[in-house]
Amino acid sequence: MSRWYQPHEEWPKHSKPWWRETLEHARSAGWHLKRLEGHSWGRIVCDPDLEKPCKILIFSTGTNGESAARDARKTVARCDHHAEAGGERNLLTAAALVEHAERLLDAADRCLQAAGKSAEAEDLLNGAASAAAEAEKLLEQALASDKDSQELLLEAFVVLPAGSQLGCPPTIQEVELLVVEAEARVDEAQQLVDDLPTAPSDHSLRSRIQQVRAHVDELFGRIGRG
Repeated sequence: MSRWYQPHEEWPKHSKPWWRETLEHARSAGWHLKRLEGHSWGRIVCDPDLEKPCKILIFSTGTNGESAARDARKTVARCDHHAEAGGERNLLTAAALVEHAERLLDAADRCLQAAGKSAEAEDLLNGAASAAAEAEKLLEQALASDKDSQELLLEAFVVLPAGSQLGCPPTIQEVELLVVEAEARVDEAQQLVDDLPTAPSDHSLRSRIQQVRAHVDELFGRIGRG
């Protein structure tokens, strides 16, 4: 059954990485997705309300898929309908960027929590080896911490936005890259919002941007990057 996905929603993931990159690019640019079934995976449209919008058909399989995905990204970049839509479109794009940044930080946060739990588990296991009387209790605590670590890692991969990658287990450098990417996304969102006249509709978005920036600083502090 086909349905429309808005740019602020999470879109279904395509099986091909080059189409996933194109879909994320279009979503960040404020486009809409109509999910289809069969050989045609879906269709992205710059604005379904326009009489003659820019639209691109996305196939499930087929030859020259990477080339078609690159051409699709160029079509998204050339679309000028969004400029005509005014500030509201920029607000939608900024909201999508902030959402992406929030999900990156959420994944990074869980990775750091997982790293902490893993280190805690290792310390507890070492303590269990040197204190036989406390070994059973420490072992239970270590297993619980290790379980928490695994669950947090799973949650990190669930909230990780499409197009972003993590190793398993992730390195501290990979976590730092998530935070750096989140900072870049929220900078883009800030620029879009700052270019608009002040309006009541963007107050909550500005507040989210400030919260995301505070989260970025907090995670950088935990990573050890001042």
